Amino acid sequence: MLRVPGIQRSRQKRGLVTASGLVLLLWAHGFAQSGRKAAKPPDSNANLPQSNEEASDKLGARDLTHKVKLLVGRQPTSKHMLSEDAIFATLLTRLNEIKNVSAISIGDLKHDEITKRAKTETEAVLVLVRFDVDSFQKGTIFLNSPDLDVDVSVFAPVSGQEKFKGKVYYKAVGGPMLKKDNWPNGTPIRITTEAVGIEAAEQVRDWLVIEDVKKKN
Repeated sequence: MLRVPGIQRSRQKRGLVTASGLVLLLWAHGFAQSGRKAAKPPDSNANLPQSNEEASDKLGARDLTHKVKLLVGRQPTSKHMLSEDAIFATLLTRLNEIKNVSAISIGDLKHDEITKRAKTETEAVLVLVRFDVDSFQKGTIFLNSPDLDVDVSVFAPVSGQEKFKGKVYYKAVGGPMLKKDNWPNGTPIRITTEAVGIEAAEQVRDWLVIEDVKKKN
């Protein structure tokens, strides 16, 4: 009998497809009877190591174990710009968000005045935020500069000694762009009043944490 090669190949392919389908059907039937379920893929994030920041937050490494009362004064510039009020308000809000810290504004004071006030306190810690317009930058004078130097000082009760001094530089968006941020090797530069207030509060917080550790030891 004469067979056409093309017809033979077509029949062979149909036979292979049928056999493959039969094997697949039998395997599926056996798998269903066994009652086994496919294992879920492992969670790719389950075993990832935690970052130092996440671990610190969970352990409360920057929380205070002792309650602290802060009396916060400010020394404004002669211009008393709106940015000064915004920075001071943010700083107070951020300080009050710290666990076991209570911060109260005591108004406008100069360095000598807040030192005397600190000597009259038995427990409360005094903080002074001093603003200074940065009008002289790299040999150039800017009469209407909106940029500010923000100094933060902490004074101990009873003795009135200055225990800490920090600084933040406020670089206004519309101001002269001469200074560049060289943090962490120098003074941190921030371009919003909110960021400046938070940075100043965090500097005070770091000092409080160190003092808190000393009390525990």
